[in-house]
Amino acid sequence: MLTEISVAAVIVFVCVLLHVGGLMLMAEWLFKRRDYLEQGTRIRHSLFIVLLFSGILVLHVSETVLWALFYCSRGLFDTFETALYFSLGSYTTIGYGDVVLAHRWRLLGAIEGISGVLLCGISTAFMFAVINGMFQVRYNIKQRFVLHNQTSKTL
Repeated sequence: MLTEISVAAVIVFVCVLLHVGGLMLMAEWLFKRRDYLEQGTRIRHSLFIVLLFSGILVLHVSETVLWALFYCSRGLFDTFETALYFSLGSYTTIGYGDVVLAHRWRLLGAIEGISGVLLCGISTAFMFAVINGMFQVRYNIKQRFVLHNQTSKTL
């Protein structure tokens, strides 16, 4: 059991590094485009949200692929598709139960589920922060517009 938990810890560690690293790259990408975003329209903001969502989805799928690769490397499933199906079900905590790990390795499915939930939470927090920032930008633009109109009327 200690071997299986140690293996799971290594995979979780790699997934967390991949996830946080990916989110940091996306954040840096956004920071570099801050001026562009501040001049943006709702359509531009929506496009950025779609791009971020797509990037986050790629991160999550990549992490499930890592788990599936491990399952295949140990011969725990007959095909990569079955390993990926199990991994996606565990990561998202859907877990239909139609495909299961061998008794010795079954804790990995639960650990993958816990890490998947936590990483999805980090992604949700990141998207919330970005959308909140975009609302703040839109609010500031509207405030400047209102202030400019009030100043113009008094002159």
